[in-house]
Parts: sequence; structure tokens; C-alpha cells
Amino acid sequence: MPSLKPIDFADIFGTTLDLLSETTRGAIGAHNWNYRVLEGPERDGIMLDLLQRIESRRLTLVQNEDKSRWERGWGENLEDFEKSGGKLEALLPKYIRPGLPVRLYGEFVQPEDPNFESNWYSIYRAWFVQRHLSGFKSIFEFGSGSGFNVAYVAQQFPGARVMGLDWVQPSVDIVEALRKEHGLNVAGRQFDFFHPDETLDMPAGSAIFTVGALEQTGTQWESFLEFILKKKPACCFHIEPIYEWYDHENNLVDYTAWKAHEVRNFWRGFPGKIIELEKQGRARILKTKRINFGSLVLEGYSQLFWKPV
Repeated sequence: MPSLKPIDFADIFGTTLDLLSETTRGAIGAHNWNYRVLEGPERDGIMLDLLQRIESRRLTLVQNEDKSRWERGWGENLEDFEKSGGKLEALLPKYIRPGLPVRLYGEFVQPEDPNFESNWYSIYRAWFVQRHLSGFKSIFEFGSGSGFNVAYVAQQFPGARVMGLDWVQPSVDIVEALRKEHGLNVAGRQFDFFHPDETLDMPAGSAIFTVGALEQTGTQWESFLEFILKKKPACCFHIEPIYEWYDHENNLVDYTAWKAHEVRNFWRGFPGKIIELEKQGRARILKTKRINFGSLVLEGYSQLFWKPV
């Protein structure tokens, strides 16, 4: 049975084995990464089910700036957090679902461990945070959702000010609860990608990041991009599903994700705009990397890192 090794993690993350810390390697060694590649009728069944769900519009859609879905979702995480007495495990986003097949290197695979995706993300996040956010004194997560990332970043860098921004109140309440319950140096604030708050103070040298948040903006990300260009953070790190990077003309597994992006009206056009801005001397691309790993429906962890100039 194939299994992910440290060198595979390095390849997927877009780094080299020697740049994986001992802590990261230890975390990798603590979990079961065995999986089997789905083939034949089993693979066909997964793809047919996905395509039928797409055609019948049984996937959640981004439409009309409707906040209700996120108010319910992050409200559930807030309720779980309060009922658990403030346990950070209660903040795990519910879209990371145990036991399902995942995407890996352009195939559907069935992990042996039902918590394969959540364990993988924990290691990916730890690597990303230590590799890219270390040294920043002001860190902003836009679309902070359940507060899962805000809590982790604040724990890793207690001397940094970490702000969690989201367009619904339950998400803000989670961040404020993290400050009160755990003494973390965090603050929550409402923020709407479609109507950015120009009064938000962003100190010079700040870092901003998003994780599966800009996907919800579809093609309506121009206002947020202009906001970033005005505020001029030192670095922008986007960990998102990227429509343009699927090999949908040659790979059926990729095609299902590409089609899901279209039907759900997910993020598109942004990478090309950053390339255009770089040619104009208004931006510098730091890293682009398709992350060949994802959930059943799509790859949600690709990297587009850049900075305004």
C-alpha cells in the first residue's frame, strides 16, 4: 500500500526535504499516511456521483452575497467551542470531513486513516506558519471563519498581534472568545470582501493571509485587491483552490473539480491579474504552487504568494 513520506510532503508543499524541520518530520511520523488509489468501477462511481451532484446543483453555491450559510456554519463552531469549555479542537472547520476519499496527484485515493485530511492540513499549516509568518508583528487573516487558524498563529507567535476578519458576527465572536478564554493576542473584526472597510489600520510590515476564503468571491474580488494595493502589506499569502491550475482537458479527476468551480461560481481570474500587475510594476509574485492534494470535491490548498510594490 502506498504511503506519504516526508519527501512527498516537501514536494507537495513546494519545498525541499532539508527545509522540513525536525518538528515537522516528527509530526509526519506520528500519523498513518497509507492510502490506496481508487480504480475501475470504484473510481468511476466517485466521479459519476460528483458530476451528478454538480449537474443537479446539489453543491453549495456562492450567490448574491448571502451571509446566512456562514452565519450558521461559524455559529455552530462558536456553539461547540462554548459547550466544550473553550477547547480549540471544536474550531476545526466542518468542511474537513473524516473518512472520505481525497485528491492526491491527480487521482482519487482512499486513506486508511479517516482523519487523513485534517492531519495533513495540521502539518501543512504548521509548516506554512513557521516558514512564512515568522517575524511579522501584525498578521491579518481575512475570512477567518471558525478561528481555527487565528488561534494557532497566535499560539505560535505570542508577541504578534493577530487579527481575524470575517463578514459574519459569529466568526468575530469566536476570535474575541479566544482572547478572553485563552489570553491570546488576537482581535476580531467584521470585514466584507465585496465592500472593504478602508478604516482598517494595517501597520507597515504586516502580513495578510487567506485560507479557502477568497474562493467565495468568484469574479468579484476587484474591490479587495484594490484595498490590498492601497494598504500595501509586506506579504500576501493566499491558500486557495485555483480554477486556472487544473488540467481539466487531460485529467477526469481534475475535470470534476474544474466543473465544480464553475457551478459554484468560485474564485477565478485573480492569478492572471497578479501577473498583469507584476508586468506593470505594481506587484511581485513570491511563489505559485499547485498543491496536488485536496478534498473529495476540489483542491483547496494551492499557494499564490505575492506582495504589492
